[in-house]
Amino acid sequence: MLTRFPLGLLLLLIFFISCSTAQPHYTLVVYNVENLFDADGYAVFDDYKPFDEDGNPNYTPAHVLTKLQNTAKLMSRYNDGAGPDIILMSEVESDFTPLADGQSWDIGAFRAKFGNMTLEYMLGDGLSDEIIDLPSELLLLKAFEEAGIEGYEVISGYDRDENLRPNHVQKNVIFTRLPVHHERTKVHVLEQARPILEVWVDVDGHELALFANHWKSRASDAEIERIRVQNGRVLKARLDELRSENPQVDFILGGDFNSDYNQSHRYPYMDTTGVNDVLKSVGDERAVKNGNTDAVYNLWYEYDINKRGSDTFRGFWGTLMQIMISPGMYDFNGIQYVDNSFDVGRFYGKNVYSNSGAPRRWNSFENGGGYSDHLPISMNLTTTPDNNTEQRITLENPGVNDDEEWSVIPVSYTLPDSSEVIMPHYYENSSIRTSDYFDELFFIETTINDEFEIYINDEQYDLYAPAFRVSDRFSNVAGTDSTVRFIGRLGIFRGNWQFVIEDESYINPEW
Repeated sequence: MLTRFPLGLLLLLIFFISCSTAQPHYTLVVYNVENLFDADGYAVFDDYKPFDEDGNPNYTPAHVLTKLQNTAKLMSRYNDGAGPDIILMSEVESDFTPLADGQSWDIGAFRAKFGNMTLEYMLGDGLSDEIIDLPSELLLLKAFEEAGIEGYEVISGYDRDENLRPNHVQKNVIFTRLPVHHERTKVHVLEQARPILEVWVDVDGHELALFANHWKSRASDAEIERIRVQNGRVLKARLDELRSENPQVDFILGGDFNSDYNQSHRYPYMDTTGVNDVLKSVGDERAVKNGNTDAVYNLWYEYDINKRGSDTFRGFWGTLMQIMISPGMYDFNGIQYVDNSFDVGRFYGKNVYSNSGAPRRWNSFENGGGYSDHLPISMNLTTTPDNNTEQRITLENPGVNDDEEWSVIPVSYTLPDSSEVIMPHYYENSSIRTSDYFDELFFIETTINDEFEIYINDEQYDLYAPAFRVSDRFSNVAGTDSTVRFIGRLGIFRGNWQFVIEDESYINPEW
């Protein structure tokens, strides 16, 4: 006898069946944390030594605490507060006070020993020689867990000299909730760059290779690009090796490549580029999806062409942070890329400025503040129960090689409302060099001396503008009694207090 179901009940039944068979999604984030240094005081960079050249406190455990907690707050923006399932992180300080004989910290022992202490206590009243010697990635793990971001394994990779000390100031680190095949972890040494960290994880019974990168800096320098070409060749050789073993291998390349996704187009004077010419990173998603290629798909091509950017330099956006995926991520065997899931982590009120969307980078004023000079980027992945390497996922709005349509993207500043700017009556007759005012926008009415400096409440401030020369713009009024009006962001550069005039429209604003 045929049973008839009401249409609504039938649809509800189909919904529950589809939900019960749906494969879980996992979020992967790539992030340059901007110099996450530990508390031991052994810092190669002067900015992260405990005292400056005058003996004043410089980078203290309080700074470490702020940096850790801010990073945890940022990562808690993913997965409804649970944090990413995988994080490929760069600019984590290499541990210059490592354990004897090159041993690694045991995470279980670390959790057991410090599980009943708060990070605030550990870096405050409870500070000890043992805590001081903890590497920054374990301190960050503690910050994550206090923020409810739990379940990570931590894998770091760097090469050491004959005395077991790191050869590089920074290293790549991977945090993952997915089980790790530790016996397959590799560190690939590069020329003048942090080693590539190769980690294999188990995704619902399928193997995924992760490659965390941080290549040689100075993206626009053609001579330096020769070093990045070497960096790329090391990675490409490893990928070719994996493809020869399994043409459908699933892998993800992520990190700070210190190159733009369209490096060869943006800098046409470079004969060969590491990202585009060596790794064969492309925007033709269909070609990568169809397989039979050693090219990789660069996820920036999924993003609005007018909004591509994760860092800024001299008033323009860059895309140094990148994610590239293999053709194997498109078949119905093992792990799949979730189409159009690439995103840039612009979280207003946290890691970007509300008037521009530019990164709110780290600063060490008082107990520190801000996040990083790079924005995190992310993607989602899933698995398929099928075992079909011939079938491919259906793409919606597939990426294309649109380099000829692209032009350099300036950082665009909106004129803030007067209610968003600190007005003169709030700071008259008192110093503004406090944490309440640092990195905030001010409305300034004053005169400029012939050194292009201003004075606020008898304290001197330099002027800087990323988009124009201050000396040219104010040459006709410098050293006179003429009053100038502008919006400036309060900060410090090389020990000197300054106001940054971020846009030409911030001079004599029309409110």
